[in-house]
Order: sequence, then structure tokens, then C-alpha cells
Amino acid sequence: MLGLNILLGHVVADHAFTNNAKIRTYSGIKLIGHIIWSVLAILAFTFDTLLKSFTGIAILAGFSSFHAILDVLRVKWYQKNKKVIDLIELIGIAVALTINLIFASLLQNSYLSPQFVQYLMGMSVVSVGITYIFRNYYPGDEFLPDVDGISERLAIFVFTLASKPLLTLISIGIGLLYRLLFVKRVNHTWWISPVSGILLSLLWKWIIYS
Repeated sequence: MLGLNILLGHVVADHAFTNNAKIRTYSGIKLIGHIIWSVLAILAFTFDTLLKSFTGIAILAGFSSFHAILDVLRVKWYQKNKKVIDLIELIGIAVALTINLIFASLLQNSYLSPQFVQYLMGMSVVSVGITYIFRNYYPGDEFLPDVDGISERLAIFVFTLASKPLLTLISIGIGLLYRLLFVKRVNHTWWISPVSGILLSLLWKWIIYS
């Protein structure tokens, strides 16, 4: 199984623990702060392998610089043409994946096993990946708060991959109850969130264990 450490660092830097839409509005110290955070996120998943050789250090420095350039371009094009943002995001993922494929041998023997990296990638896709769709395409609210949806889908992912269907159903029920009590305004994300969470979790379970 291929270790996607660089891709995972890239995804965590831009999507985990932050609202990806807000990054596009950063400037000055906030943008610099995000770039520093991105370098640290990428480093967190690669330091034990890429820092061992000159080639690895060059890859780490080059990709971190590339990521920083994407951050700047994201802000620049958000002000000019928001449609370009999707292309920038796609390029970032494609380049990270390509580097992983080319230099896969350098990422071997990481303290993070390939299976665990794949697991973390699945958590990212199921949680913030779906939120990215909500914010950019459907319903298309860039600053949509989706904390309840992310938490619900994370629970679905964990319990699905652990083969605990009853706990998965309980998670969905708790998510619905939370929305009824606190969100109250019914919308289509109420059913899209758990359904997409289940489908992607099943897909990821097949990817990891097949």
C-alpha cells in the first residue's frame, strides 16, 4: 500500500482545523501564519523520512514552497475570479499525489504506516471533503458552518471501518437529534451529510482492507 504522507500533509494544511474558504481572504500576517502552519503540517507527516537525505530535504523544501505559492495565488484569484480557485486546489492535490508516486521509496519506513495514513486520508475526505462540496457547490455557501456535519461523518467513518453498524446508526440518530434541537432550520444537508458519510466510509473500508 502506498504511503500518501505528502498528500495528507497538503490536505491537512488546507482543510483540517481550518475553514478553507477563509484562507482565500487572508492577507498580511494571517496569510504568513497560514503558510507557516502549512509547512508544519507537511513536516509533521514527512519529517522522519524526508529529512534523512538531501533529496528528501529538497523535496520537502520544494513542495512547501509550491504550497506557499498556491496559498498566495488562492488569495489573488479569489479577488479576481473565484472559479480559478477550484483549479488551484486541483493542481495542489495532483502535484502532491504525483510527488508521492515518484518518490514513494523515500517515504517508506515512516513512523506512520501506509494503512494509517490511508485511514487519516479517509477521515479527511469524509469530513472536510464533503464540507468543501457544501461550501463551494451545493448549497454553495462559502462560509457555511458545518461543525455538526463534520462530527457526524467522522463518527460514521470510525464506526463503519470498525464494523460497528449499530454505533453508526446511533451516530446518525444523535446527529439528527442535535439538528432538531439546536439548528432547527431543516435543509437538504441533513440527509446528504450522513448518506455521503456512509457511502464514502464504505468505499474507504474497501480501499484499505481489500
